[in-house]
Amino acid sequence: MPYYNLTNILKSIIWNKETKMKKIFSTLAVLFLGVFLIGMITSDPNGSRTSTSSSNDNHSPVIQTNNIVKFSDDMNGTNDSAGLRARGWIPKRGPLSGPAGLSPNWFQGNTTVFNAYEGPATGYVGANFQNTTGTNTIDLWLISPPVDAAAGDTVSLWSRSPDASIYPDSIRIYWSATGDTVPGSGAFVEIGKFQVSTAGWSERRYTLPTGSATGRFAINYRVAGGGPTGNNSDYIGVDLVRVLGPSTVGITPINNQVPSAYSLKQNYPNPFNPTTNINFSIPVSGMVKLSVFDMSGKEVATIVNGDVAAGNYAVNYNASQLSSGVYFYKLTSANFTDTKKMMLVK
Repeated sequence: MPYYNLTNILKSIIWNKETKMKKIFSTLAVLFLGVFLIGMITSDPNGSRTSTSSSNDNHSPVIQTNNIVKFSDDMNGTNDSAGLRARGWIPKRGPLSGPAGLSPNWFQGNTTVFNAYEGPATGYVGANFQNTTGTNTIDLWLISPPVDAAAGDTVSLWSRSPDASIYPDSIRIYWSATGDTVPGSGAFVEIGKFQVSTAGWSERRYTLPTGSATGRFAINYRVAGGGPTGNNSDYIGVDLVRVLGPSTVGITPINNQVPSAYSLKQNYPNPFNPTTNINFSIPVSGMVKLSVFDMSGKEVATIVNGDVAAGNYAVNYNASQLSSGVYFYKLTSANFTDTKKMMLVK
C-alpha cells in the first residue's frame, strides 16, 4: 500500500476519534448543565437560590414610641392566598409579570431559608425567583385591607432576603386613597422603593401623602430580569406590617412626690367619647409601657412606651381611631403589670 494512503487512513481514524470525543464531552456538558438547572428549579419551589442563612434570631415586635397603631398584621397566621384573603389582603400578579413559574404568588415562610422576624418561625409571607419562568419580570402585589389613615401616617414593614445573597431583590410601596384593588392602576401612588436587606431583618417606613378612611397600601415585589435564569431575584420575606399614626396623648406629672408603690387607676370618664384620662404611678424610674387591647387581645394602640422618671402621672388618651366597644389598657413597668377595662361609646 502506498505510504501516503496509510498516512491518510491513520489521520482519518485519529480525526474521527477526536471528533467523537469532542461530541461526547459537549453532550455531557450540556446534560450536566441541564441537570443542574433542573435541580435548581425543581428542588424547592418555595426556596431560595442561596444555600444558607444564618440570621435566624427571633425578635420581640418593635412598637414605635408614642405612635398609635392604626393597622397591624404580624403575619403569624396562614400566609397562602386563601389565608391572606381571609384577613382582607388581596394578593395579585401585576401587569408587568412574566409567565407564571413554579412557585405560588405569595406563600408561607420557609424556615430552611430563614425564620420569621417575630412569632412562629414560619410566621411571615414569602415570595421568590420562581414566580416566573426563564428571565422575566417579577411583579407581585400584596394589597392591604382598607385602612383608616391620615396624611403623615407611616407604613412600616420588616423584610429581608437570604444572608449575603448576590441576587438583588427589590420592593416598592404604594398608596391608594381611593382604596383601589387593581395593581398598577393610576390610583396607586408610589411612596417608596428599596433593595431588600441581605443581612437580616430590616424595618422600612414610608409616609402617606394623603389620608383616607378606606385607603389601601400595597407591597409590590418587582424585579426586572428575575426568574430562574435571571440575575436579579432570589427570595424575600415580609413580616410585621403596620400603619402608625402620630400620638394624640399627653403625659403630665400630677405632683412632685415619689409614690411608694406601682398603681394603675381606672380611667375617667368611663364610658368615654373619644378622650379619657388614665392615671398611674411608678416608684422607680425605668421603662414604662401603657397599651390598649381589643376584646380579642390584639394591641390596637401604644399610649406610652419609653423611659419615665419615678412619679405620679396623668395621661389624656384620644381613641378617635377606634370603633365603639370594650377595650383593655395595660401598664407594664419592671415586674409590675396591671390591666383595666374601659368602654368607648361613639
